[in-house]
Amino acid sequence: MSLSVSSLRLEPPGEERFEALTRRLRAPLLSYFTRRTGSRVEGEELVQDLFVRLLRRRGLMTLENVDGYVFEAAANLLRDKARRDRARLEGGPVDLERMDPADDLPGAEQVVGGRQNLARIRAALKSLPPRARTIVILRRFEDMSHAQIAARLRISVSAVEKHLARSMAVLRDALREDA
Repeated sequence: MSLSVSSLRLEPPGEERFEALTRRLRAPLLSYFTRRTGSRVEGEELVQDLFVRLLRRRGLMTLENVDGYVFEAAANLLRDKARRDRARLEGGPVDLERMDPADDLPGAEQVVGGRQNLARIRAALKSLPPRARTIVILRRFEDMSHAQIAARLRISVSAVEKHLARSMAVLRDALREDA
């Protein structure tokens, strides 16, 4: 199953305008996220997540103030991340002496569910075109930056971002199936 921009309900002129939008706003968004998180890597992840969200936004390119909408969505994404980070930290320090490793073992249902999810992800990865699959593996498993992947594959950073956005949507859809 291959995901194309047209399957996300962007009309061809919208696709070109979205690509122009991503080229124009990538650097300012990366700067925005990097300043607020203190990490360029985290900033790149947030830019990628934002573009994936924007790909799903119907009528995005018809909005009167697309740039304003994008930066409002960026601010919302940062707030969501801060909430998740706070929730993770609210457990406080962990007393390793009192921990029972058996308490953290997954139950049979979780193990089966995890195996099913893994099988769906593997199938979805296999369904991707070879270049898209390589890009996902380099980004998610080898932790290479978009620029490093672009240099290695001799393609533009924009092409890397597009492949990732489409591929991640395919992988997310695979996890949602039968859920």
